[in-house]
Formats: sequence, structure tokens, C-alpha cells
Amino acid sequence: MAIFAKALKMKDSKDPQSPKVEKPEAINLISSDSASLSKFTAVNHYIPATLSKFLFAALFLVQLVGWQGTLAALVVTAISVPVHTFVIKQERMAQKHLAAARDKKTKAINELMYALRQIKFSASEAQWEDRLETFRQDELKQLRRVFVAKNVRSVWSVASPFVVAAASIFIYAYTTSSISPSILFPMIELLPHLQSTLGFLPVVFNDYFKARSNGSRIENYLRRPEHKTVLTPSPSGHISFHNATISWPSDVLQQHRFSLGHINVDFRAGELSIIYGKTGSGKSLLLAAIIGEVDLLDGTIKAPSMAEGQSVAFVSQTPWLQNTTIKENILFGNPMDDKKYEEVLKACALYPDLAALPKGDETQIGLRGVKLSGGQRARLALARALYSSAQTLILDDIFASLDAHVSRDICKALTGALCRGRTRILVTHQVSLCLPEANCIVHIENNTARYAEGAEFVVEKQIEVETENSMTADLPRQEKSKEHATTLAKSKGLDARTDAKVYDIYFSVAGGLWFTIIYFLGLVTKQLLASLTTRTLGRINSARPESISLETDVPPVAPGSKGGWAQYLYLYLLTSTTTVLLEFLFNLHAYSGSLRASQSLFRAATFRVLRMPLHWLDSTPIGEILRRLTVDAKNVDDYVLVTMSEFADNFVQMMLIVCVGFNTSKYMSLLTLTLLYWCTTVSKLYIKARTTVKRADSQPSAAILEHFTSSAAGVMTIRAFGASDRLAAHMHGHIDRLSTARRHFFIFNRWLSLQMSLIGVIFSVGTGIILLSTSTADAFLIGYCLSYSMQLSQAMFKAINNFGMLETYMNSAGNIIAYSELEPEKQGGREAPNNWPSLGNIEVKSLGASYAPGLPLVLEDVSFSVKGRERVGIVGRTGAGKSSLTLALLRLIEPLHGSIVVDGIDITTVALRTLRSRIAFIPQDPVLFSGTVRSNLDYSHQISEDRLNDALQRVKLLRDDPEDEDSGLFTLDSRISAGGANMSQGQRQLLCLARILISNPKIIILDEATSAVDDETDRWIQDTIRSQFSGTLVVVAHRLRTISSFDKVIAMSEGKIAEMGSPAELLRKEGLFYDLVQSSEDREYLMETIG
Repeated sequence: MAIFAKALKMKDSKDPQSPKVEKPEAINLISSDSASLSKFTAVNHYIPATLSKFLFAALFLVQLVGWQGTLAALVVTAISVPVHTFVIKQERMAQKHLAAARDKKTKAINELMYALRQIKFSASEAQWEDRLETFRQDELKQLRRVFVAKNVRSVWSVASPFVVAAASIFIYAYTTSSISPSILFPMIELLPHLQSTLGFLPVVFNDYFKARSNGSRIENYLRRPEHKTVLTPSPSGHISFHNATISWPSDVLQQHRFSLGHINVDFRAGELSIIYGKTGSGKSLLLAAIIGEVDLLDGTIKAPSMAEGQSVAFVSQTPWLQNTTIKENILFGNPMDDKKYEEVLKACALYPDLAALPKGDETQIGLRGVKLSGGQRARLALARALYSSAQTLILDDIFASLDAHVSRDICKALTGALCRGRTRILVTHQVSLCLPEANCIVHIENNTARYAEGAEFVVEKQIEVETENSMTADLPRQEKSKEHATTLAKSKGLDARTDAKVYDIYFSVAGGLWFTIIYFLGLVTKQLLASLTTRTLGRINSARPESISLETDVPPVAPGSKGGWAQYLYLYLLTSTTTVLLEFLFNLHAYSGSLRASQSLFRAATFRVLRMPLHWLDSTPIGEILRRLTVDAKNVDDYVLVTMSEFADNFVQMMLIVCVGFNTSKYMSLLTLTLLYWCTTVSKLYIKARTTVKRADSQPSAAILEHFTSSAAGVMTIRAFGASDRLAAHMHGHIDRLSTARRHFFIFNRWLSLQMSLIGVIFSVGTGIILLSTSTADAFLIGYCLSYSMQLSQAMFKAINNFGMLETYMNSAGNIIAYSELEPEKQGGREAPNNWPSLGNIEVKSLGASYAPGLPLVLEDVSFSVKGRERVGIVGRTGAGKSSLTLALLRLIEPLHGSIVVDGIDITTVALRTLRSRIAFIPQDPVLFSGTVRSNLDYSHQISEDRLNDALQRVKLLRDDPEDEDSGLFTLDSRISAGGANMSQGQRQLLCLARILISNPKIIILDEATSAVDDETDRWIQDTIRSQFSGTLVVVAHRLRTISSFDKVIAMSEGKIAEMGSPAELLRKEGLFYDLVQSSEDREYLMETIG
């Protein structure tokens, strides 16, 4: 909980140079490191118990064999402890390196999941697979080091009891010249207790040091700088900047950092203010300053107190939404007011969207609103702001994703009853839209903000037509399809495999039949050798085979007698050495197989996930994918074969004890069968209860990860709304459910331990009574049976407990296997010629497509043709199918009938990677990768620096002075955070355009790729594309001005082509395109230009 609370208080740093703990590392802190603290808390009581046990064992041993034999045992044990401690220290260091390697891999997986659609658009799955494999190989390298250390520790744990026993017995026999059963078998029982206590302490201390190390990692996280308010309370309610200099939060001091300086502006309370400026000028930075999410380098910022009840409603450029229903996102913890709720839905034009959704406002929107279009997400975030009680509304470019009709409705809402008396500060490129109602206009340029005077701000403006989220379905009517997609995903058996097939697959990838045979033979042989060792030790007293009466004394065996104790002591040492050697070889064999299985399963799972169709990605929670590729993968790496070996060891040991019971007498057989039935009944009840508890454990565990991931992505919004405490309470609920499940888990373990102890006591007492009631018996057999009978309870408890843990870890393996068996996109097809496409001709015939077989069509009977080098615009209202058409051109949705032919080749016959790598595609919300500008432009580092700089220059992103970070521009070595978090959305779009200009493909598809840039930059980009690009251009138009000079316009409606032709032809038809033009704020310009 402390980690989550800290995440909500930390600086939301945009600086990639800042040495902050990344979110993926924080995920590891929650999922793995905190678990080690819980584990140590659960076992730390063993320390005093172990020390007490050691003291009593030593006292009994002194009474039994005298101080010489006890001293020998203690000296050898004391020598073994430092060795054991050294081995554990090496294992701890290896674990530390392994944790660091896992952090890097988790960070890469997290970045991969959030950029997966971008990766698919650019056909860079193979590159990311290689990148992830690099991190994975480093992790496996460190895992090998851990396994080596574990093997040494395991071998020493097996060897040291034999050495201690041999030393004590030798010294006792040497000093007394004899040894009897009354001494030998109690000694055999006491020495393991003596040695195991000291041997167990390093294990507990290893857990302690691991918990301390992980605790230090958590402490370092908790000590990170927290967000501190930079705002001065404003009693009047006005928001004012007085000679303020601001920059994005950073944990490091930098001489050059982007900032806005000498700001002196006032935003009056209860009025509408507008902020505008070029892309990357710092508009979002100014808004962040109003809610206190900046570093204030100089001056003061006065704003209303953000205490409870006076929160600020913040709508970011990329809206942050919760993975819940539409209604719950709008309410956002506020009580339901039916009248106000209906007014908000109407004001945000959400009624048509809700009517098209199967469950209306009860529809689950997915993580980050993935099931909604870009426009729907923006309006939902705005609805949350309007429904809140906040008196200040901070709105960052909310019109970028809305069509002309909806934009006018939203503008009316911002000046209507719901906003009356509220302070509204709006960043937009569409100044003219709200200009009549605005009381204050602020222009940002040259790293400062100032009032716009006179007609300075009345420049060419226009209302954008509707946009869609090109990374998901754009049609409201397709939400039903997505609901079906979710059901389809679940019905195809994507749940974890838990049957015997999982074991079969696991051993198959671990090494196949021979690995399995050797593995199980080794398990059985180890226990047989251990039994033989104990039997050999017992024969020290039984050199003569005849039976004797229990009532007579057993003559001691002299060391010099033929077949005496020395002979069996040497044999004991031989069998002990063989057991130790076999332990080493067996562990080597098992760990090698574990590494092979881990590598194979993880590689297969990531291969499938990277190549799954869009409908699967949309219907699968990202928290589930992250859990399977991190937590489940860790369980498979660390625990599957280790736990399986421990279970098998205990089970074979238990069977040997049972066999001893069967071979002793018929009464022992009857007792053994009765106790076996009891044990079986108890184990069934325990496994059933454990399975239920672990299921109850896994659900809140996944919920905790998802809640943390979601909340960490929206820290600015959460703090602005003052919702930190409420979300913390939600996290408390998840943690309480997890704690309850784990509490029951420990209770069931204690119950199992009690049951097994009762069985063990009954078996030991029953064995003693039965053997003592026998008139004649072999002295060795009596001691041997009693010795083994006292091990039964521990063997049963460990066997059942390890079997329960094995079920849990094999469930993790089943999760990974389930992902490795997913059906990916059809990758096959022929390799097209190297110069394909050479002309850029596109011909679509009677195309029908859906997001998956069995789902409703999103494109119906679509036919058109595009000649090479033509520029084609695609327009239409919300839900028309524009983005679906662009996805079909890249086979991101598969055609059910009809065809798409590019330069004479049907794209369904072309290899998928070839198709997507030859056609460039930029979505509205492009994602960048952590690294530098250079690595994002040229992942393979094969393009000259001059070409890269030229591309940056053409999209107006190149910085002339490498040290001048105040310009807001970049050099090739400028750092980029994961996802491009330290860049504005417009800058991310421009960088993706630069990447396309470098590759110069024959076909470019732009899906609202310039929606977040200012008008001047948009015109610049269009001129650059027109002059520098000679191929075919397909643009989903948000600004009709953008496509006004295109060769052809396709107007879509309800998944069909409503009309098609040149802009002038369509304007004369007075159809759909004409209606769109008439509703645009650029109507006069468009009529004049096109007409």
C-alpha cells in the first residue's frame, strides 16, 4: 500500500534523464519484492524456535554420547555453517543481479504492451522480439548463476549431515570401543535435529537478507522526491502568474531544460480563457502549472486551493480513463444525481454513442478506454469534468478528436448552464470556435506566455471533422462486435491449462522423454540411496544376522571384530559420498531442463502475443498479459522443477516409510493403511481448500497490478481531481481481499501441519507398541522402523504442501502454455518483389471485413481504385468506417470477401511482415520508444546522420544548437521517455512523419496523423509531403482543409462508400461531403478553394 501511496505522491517527471524509479520497476516492487517481506514475516518465528531446538538437541546428545561425541558433532557443524553461509551469500548476490535483470525485462515488456499496436503497424515484431530476447538472455544468465549457487547449497545440505553423523559416531565408537542400538538410533534421530537447526538458520537468514535487500529497494523508492505544491492560494479565485518561470518536473538539476519564463498573465475566475500556440511551444506545460504539476524556477503562481471540495477538473490531451464502466468514469466517486447526469450526457453528445452500445453506460471501456474511439474518450473525460463539483476546468485540446457537429455542441456546453460560474481554461488550435465567448486569449511563443491583442489571434482557424482512434475500432456500432470479441476470446480456451497435458508439454520442452526418464530415475535413486545409507549405519551394530530377544542385552560390537563397526562405517561413507554426488548431478540435470523449459515457453508466448490480431488485444486486459509474462514467467523460471523435485523427494520418502511399515508385520500394515486413508482424505480437503484460496489470491493480485498500472498513468489527473484518497481506498480494498486470502492460506497450512503431526505421532507410537508386543525381533529392524516412523509426519506435510505449491506453479506454467498456443494472425504468404509496390496503385473490390470471423461486418461492399501518386482523402461522420478501411489495407482486420490489390498483387497472398513494412501507416496516437530521437528514427542504425537531420528539419523538429533545450526542439541524441511521455502528442506525430520521410515508401496512410499540430505546422507538413513524397497518399481527414486539394475524396457512411470523386465533383453533388463542408468553420475557405 505504501508503494501505491508513494506513486500518487511522486513527481510526474517528464525528463528521461531523471533517475526516477520507472513504473515497471515499481510493478516488480509490488509483485515480487513485497512478497519476500511477507515470506520472511511468516517464517521469522522459526529463529527462536530453531535455537531452542538446537539447545535441547545438544543437551540430549551430551547425555547420550558424552561430551566427546557431542563436541565432534558441534565442531563439524560449526565448520559447516560458515561454508553454508558463504554459499548463501553468493546465492544472494546472484539473486540481486537476477532482480536487476528482471527489472529491465519487465520495463521492456511494459513498454511493449503499451506500444504493441504501433509495433504491428510498422511490422517491427521481429525487432522487438530480438530486443526482448536480449533482456531475457541476460535474465537467464543471472538465473544460471542462481541455480549454480542453489546446487552448491543443496549438495552441501545433503553432505553435511552425513559428515556430522560420521564424525560423532566415529569419535563415540573410538572412545568407548563399542556402540549399541540404544545409543545408535537415538543418535541418528538427534544428529539431524542438531544439524538441521544450524542448517536451517542460513536458509532463514537468506530469506532475511533477501527481504532486507528488497526492503532497501522499496525504501529507495519510498525516499524518492515527492510532488510538492508550487501554488500560492488565491482568495479571489483568480489564477495568476507573476514573473513565473516553469519547467517540467525533474529529479536532476540541468543547465539547459525546456521552460517558459517571465510569465505574467491572469485568468479571471468564472470566465472562459483560451491558450494557443505552435506545436511543442509549451501549452500543456502552462496547464500543468495551473494544477501545480511543474517545477517553479522563479516567480509565483496563485491559484484556488486544491483542498478537498475545491479540486480542479483536468482533461489531458491524451485522456486518462479507468478500466470500468462509462457511468463509473463519469461519476468518478461522486454521488449519482440523475438530472445532472442526463444534462452532462446531453452536453457531451454521448447519448448517440450510448444508444449504439449493447449495455449503454454500463459498458466496460477497457484499460485506458481501449474499446472507445478517440473522440468518445475525449468526450467521456470531459463528461467526468463537467459532472464533478470542481470550480476550475482545465481542458487540453479537447476538440482535436471531435467532428464539426460535436465540436459545436461541446463549445456550447462550455458556455452553458453546466459551466456557469466556473473558471474554464482551454488549450486549442481552434481559437475561432470559442472566440466569441472567450474573455481572455493567451498566446505562447518564444518560451513565454502573453496576452494576444487586437486581431493578432484571428488567424486561419477551422473546426476539425470527427476523428477516430485508429488503434481500435472507430465505429460505435462496432462496440457490439467488441463485446462479441471478448466472449470469443474467452470461449476459445484462453484460460490457463491445468490438466495433465501441462505436465506433458512442460517436460517435452524441458528435454523430452530421456530428460523425463533420467529425472524420475534420479529422484527414486536418491531416496533409495538415502535409505541405504541409514540402513548401513544401523548395521554397525548388526554384524551378526541372528535374531535376539528384546529382553536380553545386545552385546556391543568391538572395533576389531570381523565385520565390525569400522567396516560398516566405511560403507556408510561410501554410500553417503554417492548420495552427495548423485544430488549434484540430479540438480544439474533438473536445473538445465528448467532453463530450457523457461526459455522455450517464454519465447513461444511472446511470439504469439506479438502477433495476435487486434480484436484479441482489445478484449484482453493488459494487466493479465503483464501478469503472465512477468509473475507467471517468474514462477516457471524459479519454482516449477524445484518444487516438483521437493514434492517427489518427500513422496518417495513417504512411500519408503510406508513400505517399511508393510514389511514389518500385518498389524503394521493395517495401521499404515488406516493412516494412509486418513492422509489421503486430509490431502484432498487441503488441496481443494488451497485451490479455492489461491484463486481468491490471484484475482486481487491481478487487480492490484492493474489498479496500480492504471493509476500511475493518470497521476496528474488523479491529483487534480483530489481523488488520491479514494483510489487509495480502492487499493486498500484489493489488498484486504488479498490479505484475507493469504490469511486463510496460512490457516490451512497450520491445519495441515496439525493433521500430519497427529498422523506421525499415532504412527510412531503404534509402531513402538506393535514392535514391543512382538516376542522376537531384530534389534536393527526395531531401531530402523522407529527411526523412519518419526519422519512420516514431516514427509507427509511437506509432500502435501509441496504438491499444493506445485499446482500453483504449474498453473502459472499453464498460463504461459495457453499463450504459447494462441492462434496468431496468418503470417504466411509469398515474398513480394523487392520493389513492390513500385507504382502505388490500389484497387479494392467488393470488400467486406470484420474484426474476427463470426463478428458483424464493419466494411460492406466497399469498392474503389486509386492510381499511383494520387492523393486520396477519406471523410465521414463518427462511425462511418474510415479507420476500419485503413486497417483493412494493412490486413489488421482480415477481409471476409472481396479483395485488395496493390500493384497487381492481392495483399492476402503477401507475407504479412512484407505488406506492413512496405506500406507506411501513422495513427492519430503514435507511440515512441524509450531511447533517443536517432533510435526512434532508425532502429537498425543504418541511415546517415545527414538524412536523419534532414528529416527532422523538414518536420520542423530539428534544434540548431544541441545545448539549447529551451527551444523545445530536438537533436538526434535527445532522450525520449517510454511512449514519448516527454513530448507532446503533436511532436510525436511529427517524429513519426519524419521516420516516413526517411523511408520514402510508395504508399502512405495517415489516420489523423496531424490532428494534434497547429494549423501552420499542418500546412507545412502537407506542403512537405506534397513536394517530397511522390507516392500514393491516403489520408483519413480530420481537417477538410487538409484534403481540399486532393485528387479524390471518399465519403463513407455506415461502413459503405456513400460517394466518391474529386472535391469539386462531390461539392456539386450536394451530398454527404457537401454537408460536411457546410458544417465546417472553414466553409467559406473550402467553398472558395474547391469551387
